[in-house]
Amino acid sequence: MLKDTLTIGKITGAHGVYGELKVYPMTDDAERFYDLEYFLCEGKKYDIQIARIHKQSVLLQTAQITDRTAAEKMRGKMIEIYRKDAIELEEGQFFIEDLKGLTARDRNSDQTATLKDVLRAGGADVLLFDVKGKEMMMPFLNEYVDEVNLNEGYMIVDFTKFVS
Repeated sequence: MLKDTLTIGKITGAHGVYGELKVYPMTDDAERFYDLEYFLCEGKKYDIQIARIHKQSVLLQTAQITDRTAAEKMRGKMIEIYRKDAIELEEGQFFIEDLKGLTARDRNSDQTATLKDVLRAGGADVLLFDVKGKEMMMPFLNEYVDEVNLNEGYMIVDFTKFVS
């Protein structure tokens, strides 16, 4: 079952003295933060006043956090939005959070694995699986992934393409 919220970033620290949050974006396009009016953190809503990109991070100024000390206390926390406020995805696109925990079934055998994470890499995202306690990876490419079924919680992949 899909959660009502989606994780969109991780607070990595404070920036400046006025409480800007430095956020590692967990999205393909960090510029999406420009359109956000709020985010959620540990169930509390924060109103975004300013969003800007700085190097590999997004800097967020909120109405609720006004000094560096308060911003530093947010380090390590995840930020979310309600799913209803997320961008619409095209066919064949998925929110990473929805993929985590899927059961991967091998296209050629009865072997299974659990998808732990999706790592953002250069040309293609990388799927990180737990196979009987061992981490295995494969590129998230159509030639290796036959099907993704979020409703039933599984994906069909080619286990011969695993890399440890």
